[in-house]
Parts: sequence; C-alpha cells; structure tokens
Amino acid sequence: MNRYIFLIPILISLSACYPYIEKTIPEIEVTVKDSEGKLVDLAYVVVTMTVKEGKTIKNYKTQYTKNGKAYFDVNRSFALNMGLERKYTWSLCVSKQGYKKQYYSISDKSIFDIHLESLEDPKVNQKCQNNTLRIR
Repeated sequence: MNRYIFLIPILISLSACYPYIEKTIPEIEVTVKDSEGKLVDLAYVVVTMTVKEGKTIKNYKTQYTKNGKAYFDVNRSFALNMGLERKYTWSLCVSKQGYKKQYYSISDKSIFDIHLESLEDPKVNQKCQNNTLRIR
C-alpha cells in the first residue's frame, strides 16, 4: 500500500506535462504553370507557418521553383505539453514578376497545381511576404 502512495503524484505530474511529436510543416509539393500551361521557372514560393500558443508567431520557409516545381519536406519536432494548446495553420503564397500573386490555405492537401495569371504590366512585381513577425 505504501509504495502506491508515491505513484499518485508521479501519475498526476505526468498527465499534466508530457512530450509528444508534432508536425510543424506538412510535406508540400507545388507545380507552378502560367495561363498557357507552361511550367514557370524561378517563381517565388513561401510557406507560412502560424503558431498560436499564447502569442501568435509566424515563421516563413521560402524557395524558388526549379523547372516549375518546388518541394518542402515535412518538419516534425518534439514539444512539451504544458497546458497551453498549440494551433498550427499553414498558408502558401506564390509570386513572380509579371504575374498575379496567389495565396492558398493548407490543410491536408499537400500537392498544389497552381496556374499564375499574367498582369497587364510585366514589370510589376507582387512579392510574397517572407519575414518573421511577432504579434503581441
């Protein structure tokens, strides 16, 4: 009976704080084409990960397309559950000079076939945001 008394505080502490693996960025494959269906090289692709855990923190991962394709590997990390619920959301932005910038929300879909629309002025560059922000 006495040795079970020590198990109660240990079980309570483990139920409140435990490590787990979380997916910080899903696996994403992007194919970028123009309005005619040709692959667009050197399009700027930005994946934005937003973490809401008390504060809102945004992290950006950028890449240029090579032969019209960009690929982001899945990222996982260990986290410690300490009572705050973490909510991850992901979004995708694709831009290239002379084309209209496009945004997509990412849920479970990880393969994107994006068709960029041409702008009237080919010198206009609508670039995606790619810096880390902290919003209090």
